[in-house]
Amino acid sequence: MPDCNRQVSSLAVACPGCGYPIASAHGGLSPGGQKPLSALQSPQVWGRVTGVVGAWLVAPWIARMLAVVGACVMGYFLFRGGRQ
Repeated sequence: MPDCNRQVSSLAVACPGCGYPIASAHGGLSPGGQKPLSALQSPQVWGRVTGVVGAWLVAPWIARMLAVVGACVMGYFLFRGGRQ
């Protein structure tokens, strides 16, 4: 992990922000000699998946709520009569 906490491609040789070495040119090993994580093992991937699924579950409720509020406002103006 770079010192600047940026997300950097595992194919990068070094972080463009701070210069932290990401992978050596020989075998794609990190400086500590560990193999890089696969895409499914990366915590950033699972965090993004969780965020997308959460938004997918919450967004319909938000849309329904906005539709109900809009209908109530429109109904108020339609049915309040000619009073000013």
